[in-house]
Amino acid sequence: MRIGYARVSSNNQDLELQKDALYKAKCEKIYSESISGKDNNRTQLKAMIDSLRAGDVVVVYKIDRIARSLKGLIEIIEILNTKHVDLISLDSGDKVDTTSPMGKAFFQIAGVFAELERGMINARTQAGITKARAYGVKFGRMLGSKNKTTQAKIEKIKIFLQAGKTYSWITKELSVSRQTISEVKGYINKG
Repeated sequence: MRIGYARVSSNNQDLELQKDALYKAKCEKIYSESISGKDNNRTQLKAMIDSLRAGDVVVVYKIDRIARSLKGLIEIIEILNTKHVDLISLDSGDKVDTTSPMGKAFFQIAGVFAELERGMINARTQAGITKARAYGVKFGRMLGSKNKTTQAKIEKIKIFLQAGKTYSWITKELSVSRQTISEVKGYINKG
């Protein structure tokens, strides 16, 4: 069975280009998600891997859609190897097809370049931030300003803390930092 995996880094990006290519590549099932590829802890990636059976072929639009680092890519390929599953990338720039020995070798080289590209993006971003700071650009929220959703989140944090929810659970549920939760807990204990 050919199984597709599509990923974009944010909800602002469109998955349709990848999905169309995967359907044209005769994928019978496609798992897709909008999430950073910085690690392999992704819901749809895990679901896809869990569904795989020996002889299946995972198809991706581009190799960096399944993993952004060489380490992550190696982890995934090791899992696929233990399940006797192959990987194919449709992109002509990183054409990977682990169904052949040459494809396996090229796959390893492509992984190195995917990691190099990510490193270069990070370096350019950091250089841009450094330059902007040198010109006086400030990053983050203005001193004294408040997030418009802060008060509503504080109320929810109070309720969740009183209900005995963990910091980890609240962090995921409300997209707040552990520090914010700790500060709210401090207010509750004082009051």
